[in-house]
Formats: sequence, structure tokens, C-alpha cells
Amino acid sequence: MLFVTHQIDEAIYLSDRVIVMTRRPGRTKRIFTIDLPRPRDYEMRVTPAFNDLKLEIWHALKDEITI
Repeated sequence: MLFVTHQIDEAIYLSDRVIVMTRRPGRTKRIFTIDLPRPRDYEMRVTPAFNDLKLEIWHALKDEITI
């Protein structure tokens, strides 16, 4: 299943892999494997492992953001 979102938290929470794409043309920039245990509960969103992934994905995305 492919799930497209702009929310990093949602992507980490629901996925086994997160693919960060470039701006136009949209190409794969980086693939993150999400090795968090399942089932995932809401409290997992405040764990160090979750936040480390969130920060790493944010760093991959920040150069692609245009306002």
C-alpha cells in the first residue's frame, strides 16, 4: 500500500518505510526504514527512537520545502 502524507509523525507512526521525495521533478531522495515495534501506540510518539527518526526525516525534507 502506498500512503501519501505531509505529516512526518503520521508517516512514521503508520509506515514500515518512509520515502522522502525531491521537489520537481519528484524523485526519491532518501528511504527510511521504520524499525519501531508493532503494534504502535500513541505514547510511542514521544519516545527518543520516534523523535530521532522524526528529526532525521525533517533534515532530509528541509531543503525541499518552498514557501
